[in-house]
Amino acid sequence: MFRLSCSYLTATLLALILTACSINGQKWNPDDYTVKSGDTVYSIAWRYEIDPEQFTDWNNIKSNIIKPGQRLHTRKPHNFVSSRKAETTYSGKVAYAPKRPSSTQSSYKSYSNQKWVKAVKGDSLYKISKKTGVSTQRLIQLNQLKKPYVIQPGQTIFIKELQSSGSSRTKTVKKKKTTTPRVSSKQKSTQRKTQTVSWPKTVKWKRPTKGRVVKKFNRHRIDAKGIKYKGKRGDAILAAADGKVVYSGNGLISYGNLIIIKHNKTYISAYAYNRKLLVKEGDIVKAGQKVAEMGSKDKQSPQLHFEIRKNGKPVDPLKYLPW
Repeated sequence: MFRLSCSYLTATLLALILTACSINGQKWNPDDYTVKSGDTVYSIAWRYEIDPEQFTDWNNIKSNIIKPGQRLHTRKPHNFVSSRKAETTYSGKVAYAPKRPSSTQSSYKSYSNQKWVKAVKGDSLYKISKKTGVSTQRLIQLNQLKKPYVIQPGQTIFIKELQSSGSSRTKTVKKKKTTTPRVSSKQKSTQRKTQTVSWPKTVKWKRPTKGRVVKKFNRHRIDAKGIKYKGKRGDAILAAADGKVVYSGNGLISYGNLIIIKHNKTYISAYAYNRKLLVKEGDIVKAGQKVAEMGSKDKQSPQLHFEIRKNGKPVDPLKYLPW
């Protein structure tokens, strides 16, 4: 009788748990992941060895914005249809609106002489971009907007760069010949953050540190999905190729202070067990640039754990790096 009661109680609790997990009609999927504070799209994709581009597509994530408590697919959903649009390659530092056929040019003529517009209820940067023909990136730059780029009704949105003129209230200052001021490394870093990255098709790799390799790649071992370099505490950790920092923190268990750099739409690299991180998420870095200082895992000797991933999957770095 006691065993029967226990079995009944267990079944009841299980039913209640499954019911709770199906709130709002959402079916509980064990392959989904619940976002925690400190998570990013790239840290989750890294943990599950998923291509970040596919991961955002599966979950229809816009601007890489996720929130704690959000449930995300870590596998391709059943009957999935991609919402990803064909991407346009831009040149220069700012991504301007792509050229459109002449038949659509007339819809933008009404804004050709305007320098700004007033946002109305329901407006978004995307809608204003479509209406005026100015790219969202250009609008962000002109209006100095910050993520998540929310605009309010009645807000003035500049669509052209303002220039002082004799008729304006601001007095025009005569330009004087001056020498070009030197830009500090800190200012350069800030300037690089505003640039639009044009991803290269190929990646030119460099060694991430001067130390020797003491542990090689083994795809089937959890602790050997990369290679380990031996060195001294504080040794320079260098970016293995040009790219953009997409993660800088310590939210991934067993990686310590970690940096993840995206090099193009295929390759990303990671640098773990750092003593100090010298770059932040969003920074644009060059191959050979110092991004961290070597640290250690637990009480082990100083080392760098280095990984390269191709479309989200670990690959042997020694097949890519120069000796």
